Amino acid sequence: MTLAGERVASRDNPLYALLEAETLADPYPMLAKWREMGPIETEDGSLIISDYATCMAILRDHAAMGNDTLASPAMQRVFPEATEEPVLNSIFFLDDPAHGRQRRLVTKAFTPRITARYEPWIREIVDSLFAKFIANGEFDGVEDLATGLSLGVIAKLLDIPAEDIPQLREWSSDMALSTELPTLVASFHNAETFTRDELIRLTQTTTTVHAYFADLIFKRRKNLGEDLISSLIRTEHDGRKLSRREVTNTVATVFIAAHESTTNLITNGLLALSRFPDQLAQLRQDPSLAMSTVDEVLRYDCPILLIGRVALEGKQVNGIDIDKDTIVTLVIGSGNRDEREFPQADEFRIQRQSKSMGLAFGVGAHYCLGNSLAKLEAEIVFRTVAERLPDFHVHEDSLSYRRHVVVRGLDTQRITFKA
Repeated sequence: MTLAGERVASRDNPLYALLEAETLADPYPMLAKWREMGPIETEDGSLIISDYATCMAILRDHAAMGNDTLASPAMQRVFPEATEEPVLNSIFFLDDPAHGRQRRLVTKAFTPRITARYEPWIREIVDSLFAKFIANGEFDGVEDLATGLSLGVIAKLLDIPAEDIPQLREWSSDMALSTELPTLVASFHNAETFTRDELIRLTQTTTTVHAYFADLIFKRRKNLGEDLISSLIRTEHDGRKLSRREVTNTVATVFIAAHESTTNLITNGLLALSRFPDQLAQLRQDPSLAMSTVDEVLRYDCPILLIGRVALEGKQVNGIDIDKDTIVTLVIGSGNRDEREFPQADEFRIQRQSKSMGLAFGVGAHYCLGNSLAKLEAEIVFRTVAERLPDFHVHEDSLSYRRHVVVRGLDTQRITFKA
């Protein structure tokens, strides 16, 4: 990845506040102020949107509001070769027609026939993880539970050898950070949020990961099975299949998305249940509330804080004039706390009834394909915690958040209970 000359953006950009440790730990008071202010135009010409209605309108308008932040002026200036980077050249950052074609093909790999068999082995993985730490009376929610589960599911989903899982664990954080590049560079109009050493390391890691998956796919073509990789290799639409590079990029994308979204969803949920013991008591009394608990966690403490869009044309959206080529930063973590859509939005209520859908997994053409899998994993975890961990408690002094901004999540989370 070539790092070209940078233009330093003004520190007046409100998004810089998201880089501070205290804000990462609790961004919601600041996000509430942003919502009250309405659309914020930065000195660099970007637009920050924090209310639910406008976020929803922009996410739905995929024809006018593109997903290809790789093509933003900042990315082209700072990373002229960005579109050639394998980890960036993925469905995450594609617009139609390429996005639609790949999505139709990938969707075929998540058919009910394929996903129906996930639940039994997710429960098996959860049971095996609980067996390891339940005798100790404590565990780390990030490392021992959420990460172990998400990587275990990915390994099963892709039929990755068990001995390779520790290596995937080492790669996962860098891979997640690399997917933040286009959004953050486009939104900040520079690469200041990354050190040069980080950029070099990210390039090395992503190259290694793609080489690993390319080799795995090459071997799988010779011996197809019932895993997701085999399904991607077999599937076709209108006589066309995914190319070898597209399969590799898709598998790498599944690895990043499935790990990050699931891990943060689970750990955010564990924290919320600890902070709101009355809600945990309701879940203990009625474990069937586990899925509604998942939905409320996704709204209350969204694992994805920001989504970037590029205006492909000048347009008025929800009464806001947006010029062509404007970078629009959607603060969906704020939209999910909008009182106009979710009364008492700062309260965690697992039996919340709302006509509005949350923004956590996107909307419309870019709605996350793996959302049902992440939600299923979290549902099983929350139900198991309610049923098997008395006096469950997250220690607040153990909490630390990673430096990620787009995908916000914990790095450590000490949990105790009485077996």
